[in-house]
Amino acid sequence: MRVIMDRDLCDASLPFCQRCSAAFIRYPEGVDRHCIRDVIDDGSPLLTIEMKTDGRELVLELTEEERDLASVEGWDALANFDPALFRTGADELWREIRLLPETH
Repeated sequence: MRVIMDRDLCDASLPFCQRCSAAFIRYPEGVDRHCIRDVIDDGSPLLTIEMKTDGRELVLELTEEERDLASVEGWDALANFDPALFRTGADELWREIRLLPETH
């Protein structure tokens, strides 16, 4: 399964994002989150997360051991950088998205 996430769509602080992403990684099916843009069945037994955050593109292909860690600690435990603690701007992005045509 491949999950496309855009952290810019949510203003949650990093501690909240850690808990939210840990719950999602533990149970990725049937859980809706603001930051999830797409869920793709790629036929792989691994969970792959493509995340846009802090002006970066992060791709995590989670082994079972990494998934166990991330399902407790959150995605940032596997990141190779320190993500921003606080975020702003999601309201502006949602206003722009609202104006896009449905066929976009």
